[in-house]
Amino acid sequence: MTRTTARLRPDERRTQILEAARRVLLADPHRELTVELVAAEAGVSPALLFHYFGSKKKFQYAVIEEAAAEVVLRTAPDPSLPPDEQLRTGIRAFVRAVLEAPQLYRATLLMSAAGDPEIRALHSDMRRVFSQWVIGAVAERGIEITPVVELACHGWQGYVEQTLLVWIDDPTVSPEALEHLCEQSLDAILSTT
Repeated sequence: MTRTTARLRPDERRTQILEAARRVLLADPHRELTVELVAAEAGVSPALLFHYFGSKKKFQYAVIEEAAAEVVLRTAPDPSLPPDEQLRTGIRAFVRAVLEAPQLYRATLLMSAAGDPEIRALHSDMRRVFSQWVIGAVAERGIEITPVVELACHGWQGYVEQTLLVWIDDPTVSPEALEHLCEQSLDAILSTT
């Protein structure tokens, strides 16, 4: 069934297509996000999607960029919470965001590792923001931020990324157990500094 598409301004059409991509990801997080799937969900032709984004790569970048911005917003610390709770809720929010769109997360990491400069810069920016709030929350807990502690926090983030990638491919524990593991691993790593 083909939907009739209303005439929208270019920014509205791009937003409509990106919202459709999000719906596709939420409906089946393990399914590959294709131009055809998103176009069908948005009620537009693949050609129109290419018209607004230019290429498959630019479309993927736009989807990843929007998802990264959402993750940054969702994981931002709530200063009204005690430091331990800030860390706990931020880590849980990050894990949940990844589990909502695992294929997108995997694609981001793989494209970054493959050397795609735009994706690498986006991933680096997201990691930097995440690291800054983790280090800030650790400092709020009364831990002195030495170079070793800072390095441990960055290393922990790499550990979490790899743990999530392994879980996406083989979810042998519950999402709650995964969240708990990610939370507890930070304390375990910090206890060695």
